[in-house]
Amino acid sequence: MRSVTESSHTVLVVGGGYAGIMAANRLRSSLSPAEAAAVRITVISPSAQFVERVRLHQVAAGSLASAARPLQEMLHGEIDVVSGSVTTIEPAAQQVRVTTPNGTRVLPYDSLVYTVGSMAALSTPGVAEHSYPLADPNAASLAQATIAAGGPGHRIVLVGGGSTGVEAAAEIAEQHPAAQVTLLSSGPVLGRMRPSAQRDIRRALDRLGIGIREGARVDRVQSDAVILTDGAIVRFDVCIWAASFAVPQLAADSGLATDSSGRLLVDECLRSVDYPSIVGAGDAVRVPASVGAHLRMSCAAALPLGGTAADTVLARLRGQQPRPISIGYVVHCLSLGRKNGYVQLLAADDRPRRLHVRGPLAARIKEAIVRIAVSGPLKERSKPRSYWAPHGPRRLTAEPVSAEAGAIR
Repeated sequence: MRSVTESSHTVLVVGGGYAGIMAANRLRSSLSPAEAAAVRITVISPSAQFVERVRLHQVAAGSLASAARPLQEMLHGEIDVVSGSVTTIEPAAQQVRVTTPNGTRVLPYDSLVYTVGSMAALSTPGVAEHSYPLADPNAASLAQATIAAGGPGHRIVLVGGGSTGVEAAAEIAEQHPAAQVTLLSSGPVLGRMRPSAQRDIRRALDRLGIGIREGARVDRVQSDAVILTDGAIVRFDVCIWAASFAVPQLAADSGLATDSSGRLLVDECLRSVDYPSIVGAGDAVRVPASVGAHLRMSCAAALPLGGTAADTVLARLRGQQPRPISIGYVVHCLSLGRKNGYVQLLAADDRPRRLHVRGPLAARIKEAIVRIAVSGPLKERSKPRSYWAPHGPRRLTAEPVSAEAGAIR
């Protein structure tokens, strides 16, 4: 069996978000000098910027000018960056096609890390044309400028009663107290949280003067109004969309096994179920229920998934058997403006515990955790496994691993 030090090995990381930079940095810093001489790691990203998506509500509100920083600064110095979008993965040939500003490139790989992340779901009529999707950094910046230009009584409507919508509503209302801020939610606001937590947060939103409409299902968005399925009309000057997320269809379009939403299907070690040279992490990956039934699209899951993806690639390089993922939760943090927040302690499987923190202390805890989401991957440039993540709950079932483990050939 030939080791990686006896031949070259190319690793492509598709995506420059939380999972991608964590995977790239941990893999590179884990290599021995001999392995590093033989392994080339390249991150492919459509943007030269790394975006702190968990701060985009601050950008929209104007409490933060930008949530972006140069991608290259986030990565180990020996990691290459290609600016472009992967249009096709050709798994049988082990290569990808990349559209760059200078034309199409075909890049071969020995291992591919699939970390394309998620984006705003724009399937509701009028959303793309008449709203600012909060998952889009450019849209968040445009929203900031539009909101800042509004005068007293400016009508700002946010669609989405989950964490993103609540944080954005609170941030905007705090920064623009003369505006009329309305939050629309198809169900109960923060319906996954404990009833007492919902009440506490609802009171905080009330103090900020935020109008809340639950059971507000959106039929379409027009240039100046949200039309609900019951025919109600909610007028706005600015509409911010924080209702739902989707994943790129790259895996499905490339013929890889995916779920119905287009997320790459992987085994318990994050290997593609039909091509073990492809390892996935982050929002665009569907892990088996045995180890990931509790995981949701979140930065809290993307970072440790990226780290585990690096460990799986490293095991493959060394001809070792990778370990199944074990990822759990500790807290769910919400900012309610710059000086208020709510922190709910969680069991490893994401179930809320009784203990919680609220008020200014919760705001400080939230800010500290958001900073760790950047400092953690940065430390991984030189100290592999310096980012700590809690272990997950006990496996539900012992699902078989369908992809074969083995040494690089």
